[in-house]
Amino acid sequence: MTVATDEAAPAAMLLASIVFRVQPHKRDEALSAVDETLRRMRTAPGCARTRLVADTEDPNMLTVLSEWQTAASADNFFASREFQIFKGMRILMRDEPVLVIDDVRSRVTRLLRAPTI
Repeated sequence: MTVATDEAAPAAMLLASIVFRVQPHKRDEALSAVDETLRRMRTAPGCARTRLVADTEDPNMLTVLSEWQTAASADNFFASREFQIFKGMRILMRDEPVLVIDDVRSRVTRLLRAPTI
C-alpha cells in the first residue's frame, strides 16, 4: 500500500559571503563601489536580501552577505556584467576577495528577550 503525502522537501536557501580587506586610504572609494554592487545585487532575479558587514576589530575587513533562492540565480549574478563593478575594485583591496556559498536547508528565527524578574 502506498501512502501519498503532501510534505515537500524544505526549500533550500543559498547564503553567499564575500570577504575582503580594503586598503585603509581607499576605504571610502571601496564603500562607494560596494554600495553600487549591493544596489545591483538587490534587484537581481533570485536575490532575497543583501547586507554589508564591517569587522569590529578591523574596520577595513568587510563582508558582503546575500541570500539567494537558487544556485542558478546566484551563479548568474556572480558571472554577470552587473558584478563586474565589484571585480573591478580589486585595486582598492589588500587581498583577493573570497566567495563562499552555503546551502541552508532550515532556518530558525527567535526573538531575544530580556529575562523576566
